[in-house]
Amino acid sequence: MTDIVKELLDEDAFDPKKLFNEEEYSTLIIKRDGFNKKENNTADLLESLLDKEITRQESEEIFLKLKESNAVDVMVDAVKKAQRVEERIILAAACWESCLDFTNHFLFFVDLACSDNLELSLEGLTVVENCEGTIDENTLSKALEIAQSSKSKNKELLAALIDNIKQRAY
Repeated sequence: MTDIVKELLDEDAFDPKKLFNEEEYSTLIIKRDGFNKKENNTADLLESLLDKEITRQESEEIFLKLKESNAVDVMVDAVKKAQRVEERIILAAACWESCLDFTNHFLFFVDLACSDNLELSLEGLTVVENCEGTIDENTLSKALEIAQSSKSKNKELLAALIDNIKQRAY
């Protein structure tokens, strides 16, 4: 018997539970049905951002590639589908760090900015602050309603969000 076979047969050598350790492995799986090559590349980039060993330089290169491919919709979809808050934080941060404009998803990021999680709220607010496009009055009104009715415990961030929305409305 080879060593590999012996190891596989040894009950103490392999613990499948280790494969599902959320601290060790990313759980984000971007559904790729109907994706073209560009969208698949974007999904690969986003998944690589979740690698615990990624360097800042590698992240910067990914942000540049995301911007070049104008990956706004795939990025928003990834943030929405991420089940772990840590993944949502990283992906939301990638939105503003890629220097893309998420104006078309303004309400989604307003909602994120109303999160009780301080880091997720901060990342959502940062994306909102970096939206450069024109936002219609109806959307701004909905955004203000969401922010003002929020029960978030992050009062300072919520106040900054409300202020940002009001400044856009006038």
